Amino acid sequence: MPDISGAQKVAAFLLSLDKDVSADLMRRIDPKVIPAVAQAMTDLEPEMCSVESVDYIYGDLARTVYKRAGVRAQDEFELHDILTQTFGNKEADRVLRDIHARRRQNQPLGFVESVSPEIVARVLGEESTAVVALVLAHVSPTLSAAVLNSFEEEVALDVVKRMTSITPPGIETMLSIADTLQARIRLAASMPAPPDPTDSLKTIADLLNFSQGEVEKSVLTGLEEFDEEMADQVREFMFTWNDLSSIEKRAMQKILASVDTKTLAIALKGSPPDVEANIVANLSGRVKDIVADERELAGPTAVTEVQKCRAEIMVAVRALMEAGEFSPAKAGEEMVE
Repeated sequence: MPDISGAQKVAAFLLSLDKDVSADLMRRIDPKVIPAVAQAMTDLEPEMCSVESVDYIYGDLARTVYKRAGVRAQDEFELHDILTQTFGNKEADRVLRDIHARRRQNQPLGFVESVSPEIVARVLGEESTAVVALVLAHVSPTLSAAVLNSFEEEVALDVVKRMTSITPPGIETMLSIADTLQARIRLAASMPAPPDPTDSLKTIADLLNFSQGEVEKSVLTGLEEFDEEMADQVREFMFTWNDLSSIEKRAMQKILASVDTKTLAIALKGSPPDVEANIVANLSGRVKDIVADERELAGPTAVTEVQKCRAEIMVAVRALMEAGEFSPAKAGEEMVE
């Protein structure tokens, strides 16, 4: 069957029908396509008029009309509408209550899957590790992993250990835990998320990035006297690993001169291309080969190890900044050759 347009198919189909039926169908066609169909009816190719061609068009129409539509799960409101139209509102309510009861017995903690990992983590963060392990053992691995990632390493490890040896409690205990958890999740969802404690530090860092050097120095000195750890955190937000992509040649060479090649090889793993390019471009040919060899020998490396090596390099960077060896460009500052 040659390639034919939709208008040609419609034209051949209409011409195969009784005139009255054809006219009735024409009145139901979108007015925008009628000119194309009418023209096709007058210009129909001879091969389109054969019995085989008409049979093909009928078959194509049947396949389109009777093609199975995809299905999707109904949400509770849609299901209630369907049940109400079929059995009435009272019976629809009863059926849904039965569904909820069976679901509650089979999966007491199933409702947790529809809650964001952030809220689940916030609520479980106030529970014992035994309860956390019980809940995470009854949810999907994806949700469980997301919640575990929000915990301190020591707590997460304790939870995982408990999950490996957990003994499911009786159904009444499970239902009691589920009820308490559901109430707390509803409360947590209705309340705004607690502010990120680092937001204020990031704001200070952004302000200092736009400030004059003397202002920056005096603020950081004052912060250091008040809280040394806070001052260090602000410095970290002011200058990050990704900022190494914009350091000019002389400053970069000073930084690299104080860095061990093995540390650098690990730190480069997974770096943004512009950061890696700027670092590698400032290595001598011999050192570049050494770093490449050590990077290959290291093989796949844990993210924590990569972050540790980057932190060591950033300590060296900040030491040079504090010694006045170099000063990175301020945010918004225009650079000229």
